[in-house]
Amino acid sequence: MRFNGAMASNSSSIDPTLGAEDGTGTEGTTGQVVEQGEEVTESIAQDSGPSRGTLRDVADSLGISSAVALRALRGTDDIRPRLAERVREEAERLHFPLEELAGEADHRGVVAVLVNTMRNTWISDLVRAIRIELTATGRSAVVVPTRRRVPEYPIAADTDAIESLVQLGVDGFLMISDLADDQRVMEVVGDRPIIGIGCSKEFVGRIDTVRIDDEVGQGLLVDHLVGLGHREIAHVGGVGSAVATERAAAFRKAMERHGLGDSARIEPGDFTEQVGQTAGNMLLRGSHVPTAVTCANDVTAVGVMSAAREAGFSVPEQLAVAGYGNTSIGASGIAQLTSVDPNSDRIGALAAQFLVERVSGHEEDARDVAVAPSVVVRRSSSAGPRAESPRRKRISVD
Repeated sequence: MRFNGAMASNSSSIDPTLGAEDGTGTEGTTGQVVEQGEEVTESIAQDSGPSRGTLRDVADSLGISSAVALRALRGTDDIRPRLAERVREEAERLHFPLEELAGEADHRGVVAVLVNTMRNTWISDLVRAIRIELTATGRSAVVVPTRRRVPEYPIAADTDAIESLVQLGVDGFLMISDLADDQRVMEVVGDRPIIGIGCSKEFVGRIDTVRIDDEVGQGLLVDHLVGLGHREIAHVGGVGSAVATERAAAFRKAMERHGLGDSARIEPGDFTEQVGQTAGNMLLRGSHVPTAVTCANDVTAVGVMSAAREAGFSVPEQLAVAGYGNTSIGASGIAQLTSVDPNSDRIGALAAQFLVERVSGHEEDARDVAVAPSVVVRRSSSAGPRAESPRRKRISVD
């Protein structure tokens, strides 16, 4: 575990790194590649895999924009030959798939990005990265909400809309997180390629997946809180999707690694602020109140912070709170929320590359990449556990 850079604006980053620059490494027998290089802790197993450069990687390495890098790779007249040569050399060094590069006139395809909700700001980060990468092949992306009934339950996927996209001839689909009725969604998609982004491990081996390594993410959060002295740590999540269940399990595993399994409390919650506030109210009532809470995402964490404020608990002096996703909500000056940064740029770019390869005829077995996240520490978890209130003496009256 390491801290990158000095503390600035009440935040710092704990980063397990994102794979070796030279792209060397090993791949497990399951076909999963875990993109992390340095050891995070002794008990978090790690593998490193081949690293594929994205358009953003190429641009960042030369200090230019993605748009300039794209024009240089295409050899447009407004780019000097020397710069074009440097960009191409850098692209080759970073293993950017130059064979997929196309001119604007070569493709007029559209990729559909399937999401459960438009309220999650993490999705906008992913879509931006996806669009940058797809532009290199002349493709564009449209975001399609698939939740048929909001907020009614049971939630069903709008498979009619997906079927219409198939009939319109979209190149393929990018599925962000788990969708309701996923089996039905797969049937409707048919032979169109579909890539899972930030989805459950249940999809591994069925389709290409680019996921967040949640065991690393939850492990880093718990390491951070335990390092501040917290022992009574709870987690809000575990319901609403398989991803939530997996993050809750990763939290419990991290607590057990520190010998705190008996005090690992999981309060049921999904990815909404309302349920987060309800779960926070449950945690803060009674005689056994945790000193720190991790949450399934940033929106849930905001709900927990609201519950803390209403219950008279100051954050972080009396309750440390951490989220997941490092969204604009968490980074806001009001929330100042410690959060797991999933490296959305890398996830979105890799998923877009996978889809372009499938559209171009790639027929190998399904691939799985788990991208290692980092933790951005902000004010919401900048204090150790609160002091215990002195217990009142019992006075017996005869």
